[in-house]
Amino acid sequence: MEELVERVTLGLASYMIVEPSISPLRFVDRRREVKAVLDEKEKVVLNGMITVLYGPRGCGKTSLFKALYEVVTSIGDVGVDVVVVGSEREAWRAEKLYAPKTLNDVMREVEGTLGFKVTSTGEVVSSITVYASKLISLIVGYIAYMLRGKRKVIIVLDEVKADSDERLAELRGWLEGFANSLKWDAGKYWVEKGGSISVIVLTSDALVSKIRYKVGSKVNWALIWNLPYDAMVDLSKQLELNIDSKLLWRLTGGNPRALMNIKTVGLEKWIEVEILGRIWKVIKESGGTTRTNIWDKLRVVVENIDDGEAELLKTMEEHNVITFKGGSTIISDIPEEEWVGRYYAYQIPAYYHALKVITARRSLHVTPKDVIEDASSS
Repeated sequence: MEELVERVTLGLASYMIVEPSISPLRFVDRRREVKAVLDEKEKVVLNGMITVLYGPRGCGKTSLFKALYEVVTSIGDVGVDVVVVGSEREAWRAEKLYAPKTLNDVMREVEGTLGFKVTSTGEVVSSITVYASKLISLIVGYIAYMLRGKRKVIIVLDEVKADSDERLAELRGWLEGFANSLKWDAGKYWVEKGGSISVIVLTSDALVSKIRYKVGSKVNWALIWNLPYDAMVDLSKQLELNIDSKLLWRLTGGNPRALMNIKTVGLEKWIEVEILGRIWKVIKESGGTTRTNIWDKLRVVVENIDDGEAELLKTMEEHNVITFKGGSTIISDIPEEEWVGRYYAYQIPAYYHALKVITARRSLHVTPKDVIEDASSS
């Protein structure tokens, strides 16, 4: 497995990502995450188990697994198959499907059963809604009962919505129900063929942590994070961002989407819209600046995020300002910085710096230059 990890890592080093309005970008280092996904010794992605993999919005989950699918498929038959089911625009609707040729027979059966076709670009075309949950269940079943030979199959569901109590309940119900059938089918495939079937569920919604202890050990929970410093510097150079690397780190924390947005709209505009706009919503939904003790509550989450009031932390999670780290296997390098606590961390450090200035002034009248100045002086 170590040899496969090295081959995939090498393949990813030359993989190019295409983003709208930006020149093609070379994939930056994610070796630790690749090893966690492919090597069962890491105990993150296991046969017969669902792994919920969550992390900050824009940290690169979708890009990683799209690249992983293409690289594993391109290096020849190594006994590993990566299948990606995309559900980006509408919750639980299968909109994209990427599967290797080694699973052609399985996919034909699945397409025939559900009545859909897949275009050359991976688009799922059907006159009726194809639900991702049903699609994945059928893929697993057909692999277990008809696939010949020993394969290591990893099925990725991207991107699950978990941004409300209703969607959290839907996700919890599916995880608890599907975990049992997956374990049964994967067990059959292991006993009869020696192969394995694993499912990874990707989500960017920090609220998913609320069902972590309700679902329990039926499901693995793993946390992926933004890029480490050196990888961030690599990406910022490719983007030709003429901004001091240390300042970029204190503002973006290595978040790839943040870096790309800065390239597209500029640093100050990004802070104005993404950072200050989101913080404004958090404060307003927490009662606004006229609420008793609001400044004291904000001061606490600035000084130590782990000590924040439960309701305020929930609101910050709902808006993906912070993420809960506890109770999950961490597959990325998370920095030891002032915006990272033991249990919670700011998804992007610019949120921390914005709140720091707002709290010190006890006012929402803060500019992007104020946030940049605070980050620069830290």
